[in-house]
Amino acid sequence: QDDFNLTGLGSQVPYYDYALDIILDVETPQDEMLTEEQQEVVESAAEVLYGLIHQRYIVTHRGMQQMLEKYKRGEFGRCPRVFCEGQAVLPVGQSDVPHKLTVKVFCPRCEDVYYPKSSRKAAADGAYFGTSFPHLLLQAYPELVPPRPTQVYIPRIYGFRLHRKEKDRDPKSPDSKPSAQK
Repeated sequence: QDDFNLTGLGSQVPYYDYALDIILDVETPQDEMLTEEQQEVVESAAEVLYGLIHQRYIVTHRGMQQMLEKYKRGEFGRCPRVFCEGQAVLPVGQSDVPHKLTVKVFCPRCEDVYYPKSSRKAAADGAYFGTSFPHLLLQAYPELVPPRPTQVYIPRIYGFRLHRKEKDRDPKSPDSKPSAQK
């Protein structure tokens, strides 16, 4: 048990002490005083606490080493973008608050975020990986940062490029799309 890594979690998780006891598999006489409803809340809180501890663990040196090995084996999946050529992806949350959004995968080549292919992985809470993990890993291991894709898909009809709409060309328009270099 590393108390430093648990700092601040008591205010985020209800029944924190009970939830921590469940994670550490510690039996206490107080457990028997909980109602069935409270026990369910404690078990749910233990799940959230475990996820938040995981979020903190994966940014430690040992956690990053383990995640690096999984990344190298492609365990988090591959980028679905054709021009990323099967680039391995990293898990990322879009929020650090539990129960907001599910986990997504970040492609370090195109620097975009996608839904994981695996429905089991897609159901995981994004907060359990955090918004910073993939970026911290790539900062710690800059040799892993792949070059940006050099190819850009250009839509064509019968070989002719599509005419861009005016709103696509206006960089001040909130609906504008970045135009590719010619």
